[in-house]
Amino acid sequence: MGSIAHETAPGEANLGTGVIRDFSRPFNFNLQSQTLGKTVDIGKDGVSLSLDAFGCVLQASTFHPEHGIVVAVPFEQFDGTRFYDPSYVRSYRTRMLQMIRKNKPGFGLYLGADLRSVDIRIRRANMVCFDFRVQQTFDVSLVVKVSDSGEIQQTATVTNIGSEPATLPYTFNLCISLNRASYGQLTEGGPLPIPASHNILRRNGGGDVNITNPILGAQLTGHFELNRDPVYVSSVIDQEVRGVPLEAMISGAVSVEPGTSSELRARFRLSPRSTRIASERGNEKGGEELSETGSWIRDGALTTYMLRRNVDYILGNCLIPISDSETCVITDHVALPLGWNRDNYWQIRLLLETNKYRNLLLEEKSGSKYGQQIHDAAKGHLNWVFKTAQRPHGYWHRSYLVTGKPKDHAIFQLDQQCYPLLELCDYLDYFPDESDFVKELAQSDAVGTIVRLLEAKRDAETGLWPTDETPGDDAVIYPYHFSSHILLWRTVTRLRDLHAQFHLPTDPEVLRLNSLAQKLRSQTLESFTVPHTVTGKQVFAYLTNGCDKHTFYHDGNDIPTLFAREWDFVTSPTEISTWHNTMAFALSPLNTQGYCNEGPYRGLGSVHSPGAWVLGYFQELAYAVEREDTAAMQEAWRKVTAAMQWDGTFPEAVDPNTAECSSKAWFSWPGSMIGALIIKLKVEGLEDLLLQREEEAG
Repeated sequence: MGSIAHETAPGEANLGTGVIRDFSRPFNFNLQSQTLGKTVDIGKDGVSLSLDAFGCVLQASTFHPEHGIVVAVPFEQFDGTRFYDPSYVRSYRTRMLQMIRKNKPGFGLYLGADLRSVDIRIRRANMVCFDFRVQQTFDVSLVVKVSDSGEIQQTATVTNIGSEPATLPYTFNLCISLNRASYGQLTEGGPLPIPASHNILRRNGGGDVNITNPILGAQLTGHFELNRDPVYVSSVIDQEVRGVPLEAMISGAVSVEPGTSSELRARFRLSPRSTRIASERGNEKGGEELSETGSWIRDGALTTYMLRRNVDYILGNCLIPISDSETCVITDHVALPLGWNRDNYWQIRLLLETNKYRNLLLEEKSGSKYGQQIHDAAKGHLNWVFKTAQRPHGYWHRSYLVTGKPKDHAIFQLDQQCYPLLELCDYLDYFPDESDFVKELAQSDAVGTIVRLLEAKRDAETGLWPTDETPGDDAVIYPYHFSSHILLWRTVTRLRDLHAQFHLPTDPEVLRLNSLAQKLRSQTLESFTVPHTVTGKQVFAYLTNGCDKHTFYHDGNDIPTLFAREWDFVTSPTEISTWHNTMAFALSPLNTQGYCNEGPYRGLGSVHSPGAWVLGYFQELAYAVEREDTAAMQEAWRKVTAAMQWDGTFPEAVDPNTAECSSKAWFSWPGSMIGALIIKLKVEGLEDLLLQREEEAG
């Protein structure tokens, strides 16, 4: 794989050479010859952590009622004068990865001065265990977790395996800067000025330190313990810095008798308000909740690993509760911690599919826990998008802060108006007992306003719907975009069926939506079906002016085109043939601006980010499944497994020659799509066709 390796011993990760077999076991990293390549990411209830190979914190983040997301990081704040500099935005996103490559530890408890190799296992969405040996004398088990109360905990059990007493140095590193999340975008839609970087460190006595950014209105409290007794911080000097991180550390050493263990612990709480860490002696012992028993069925399989990790990443790092009944879903917790209707729909869809088939996927006890989390997340997000997300111009904006405030300027994206309505319809399919809740939202002012706005947007002359940008956030040269029309048709038909559940089929609203859907479909097929300029075959154009101008292109973001047949947008033999021609074009070098035609990992990408996109690999795999083409399925699966990062998640784009991440290591949408497809293959008994490819490769 590009980010995982071929197995030479069970659970061993030799990056860049192949595939690992047993995914129920920890990954072993030889830090003398390799790096993680990506952070270790865990979280719970809106608190997220990104860690390095030493178990140190490279980013902690949490909800802020004014700024959306605030972070604590061991490097400087984003330069607020460079929002429109894509190269700088890309570079800043890799700051944590740069620290990993240089083996420069983050903040918190650090024991890795002599660290040569480490076993890492993400046990749950909110917990990870690092096992390593230092000085050839100490076995260390370091558990990092986000507790139920939102506290960040690093707990190291240090065992002397030698025959003589020995001493192990330790450090509590406090190189920290409290910042607002940058929200820097490659396709910037309107930057939000960042509060100035101003960090103050104060000792609170005993084992406590307090770090504040008064301009931001956030603080990080730290508490340090040795064998549950406070480590006094008298050596720390009060500091106040601007524009740079604080520089402080607490150093010491622990003496351990042979055959015995000592415990070191760091506890942090990141908060938008003044809080203290309460005494918890005897509570939440670092490793007591760990279990070797897998909660997922067929836990050692690669397909299960991908599914589990992407579900857990959404649940742990992308769900931000802002009240007891409302939950924002962010695309990722690092690069773009914003709510995007498009991405959120597919994230929630993966969760709903997981819950639907949880008896097939999960052990009974775990299935019930996941089921409750998923129900609460899906319902909470509907409340958030319909009640909290602001629509100052009537329509949903391109992206949102967790608070519900629009991030970007007034940009109308047609597809973004559709996804919340689809999500509402889906929710009732998966939770039919929630009809009262769905009916309340369906009859709300938000739904009525969006439907009326969409009807008003229709161009009277062409019968088509304009959009300012494509689903790739790129400006359009012609106003009408094909895959957005498929999505709009899907939305109108689903709303029609939803209204039919609550009213008679002859209800005027049902009849009106049915008529609109019919006109929308016929006009779209008529306006976008044209012969390709090279092949002469009938295809669906990408953009049109509704008359005589068309463009031929397909983007990794154009998922609705892939689903045109599954959703019954195309039904006749001629329409289906045109769809096949379109997909064949999309996944070929003829798609000159969208298809990356180089290297062993060539594939569909996007005009605004180089390389092959994981969303493109997904489309390739899903299209092969649709055609029941086993060879094409296995070829697409080869690319998917190569693009998978060691922790089972996926980047936005990869280098077509190496399959290494080339854009956005943190991006939950591709993993959501692949996870949902894996569930489909498991349900249909096709999973082994993919796993067979791995066995043959071995």
